[in-house]
Order: sequence, then C-alpha cells, then structure tokens
Amino acid sequence: MLDQVFYRKVINGKTKMQKNRHLRFIGAKNLRDLGGYQTVDGKTVRWGTLYRSDSLHKLTNTDLKRLSALALERVIDFRAAHEKEIRPDHLPAYMNICRVEIPILDSSTKVWNELGEGVVKSLKNDERTKYMFATNRELATIFTPEMRQFLRELLSANGQPVLFHCAAGKDRTGFSAAILLRILGVPPDVVMEDYLLTNKYFLSAHRWNLVLLQLMKGNWFMSVVKSFMEANPAYLNAAFEVIDREHGSFENYVRDGLGLSQKDIEHLKSLYLE
Repeated sequence: MLDQVFYRKVINGKTKMQKNRHLRFIGAKNLRDLGGYQTVDGKTVRWGTLYRSDSLHKLTNTDLKRLSALALERVIDFRAAHEKEIRPDHLPAYMNICRVEIPILDSSTKVWNELGEGVVKSLKNDERTKYMFATNRELATIFTPEMRQFLRELLSANGQPVLFHCAAGKDRTGFSAAILLRILGVPPDVVMEDYLLTNKYFLSAHRWNLVLLQLMKGNWFMSVVKSFMEANPAYLNAAFEVIDREHGSFENYVRDGLGLSQKDIEHLKSLYLE
C-alpha cells in the first residue's frame, strides 16, 4: 500500500527508519509527505521536500516543534480570504517561513460557507455531487492561473521543503498534488491512490464528529457534511477529463495552461526526484 513505505529520518542526530507517509500531528489530520512515489522512468519523489496538508490553524505547541523539524522554506495556502480570517495558520513564530497565499474559492467552498446551514441541509444527493464535480472542473479551468503560480513557487523554492494546504487537504490541495505528481512522472493510478488517502486520514479522523453531528442534527445533515469531506475518484477524474477535452492532453495543459516549458519540467524533476 502507498502509505506503507519505509524511509529515513534523522532524529536527535540518529538516522532511523520510519513507516507511513502520514505525519501524525494533533492539530492537522491530513499532513502527508509526497516522497517515495516511483515515476514511470524509475526515479523516486524525494522524501522531506513536498508536503500536503489540511488546515494548520489548530497546531499545538508539540505540533509546532514537529513542524519546525521539517525545515520548511515556504507554506502555500490555497484558502480563500474569509477562511484565513476565521482560521489563520498557526506557524512557528521563530521560523523564517515564507508564507504564500494563492486563494481559491471553489464551488464546494462557496456553498458550504455562503449558503448557510439551512440551505446545505436541504441539498439533495445530485446537488451535492454537482457542487463537487463543479469544484474539480473549476480547478482544472478557471483556476489554472493559480495552479501556474503554485508550480512557479515550487520552482522558486529550489528544492527546499514546501508545504501546501487548504482547509481539508482534499480538493484544492488534492488537485494540486495530483498535477504535480503527474508532471514529475508518477503514474495516474498511483496519483489517484494518493488522492484517496484523504479518506483514510482526514475522513476517518472526524468519524466521531460525524457521529455527534448525526445525533445532534440527524442523519441527513451528517450525510451532507460527510459528502463534502470525502475524496471521490470520480471528482478528480472529472478534472482530468476537462483537461483532456479542452487541451487535448495533459502534456498540452502543462505547456499551454500551466506555462511550463520542457526546461521547467526537467528542472522540477531535478529538484524533487532522485
């Protein structure tokens, strides 16, 4: 399984082997290292350079020490302004971390944050699905400039550790991780498996919250909330289907949409593959 990978970490001056790409934080449930994935040409994504996560606003003091150990050069935040205002990132004040804001307000974020509990509760199954499909299609179309900026930030980081995140680490972060891994040469089926690990870490971490929500507001409202928290392969596939339809291929999207030259791609690979 993709999360059952051994890798080396230096702890207190000693090199140890650790299992699982999932980094256990108290205040972040979906923080993962993208290292260890093999590419089609036999290379491997470097450990300790690319991290994806959910929101960082609940990080504890213990979490901050763990985050410091990652030696992050920059943190990229995909959340919209109102999300950051309510739940600002909690990062180590003593670290010189470059904070980069690339705000994305997608359909699912809009419906959840702007329509209110009463409207959300009334959503039918096909309406929830509609919002989630729309979100992923938007990420592959109207938010292409934001994805372009994201990749430029990775090039600018010059191989130093980078963490990128949104609220749940599922849609905005999930799509960003997917296009990055595909550019690096990771096979699409492996990219999908990484995307679905959100269900193992984020969704499962909130199972008791969902039980409580079911008791307080009923099964229907709980099911609505769960549907917005869940990673579904059909949603990510919808994004790549739009890319193929509008650009002809993923390679054309990378070149024409994301503005990456072959030289840029090779440089990304030199920074993040080994």
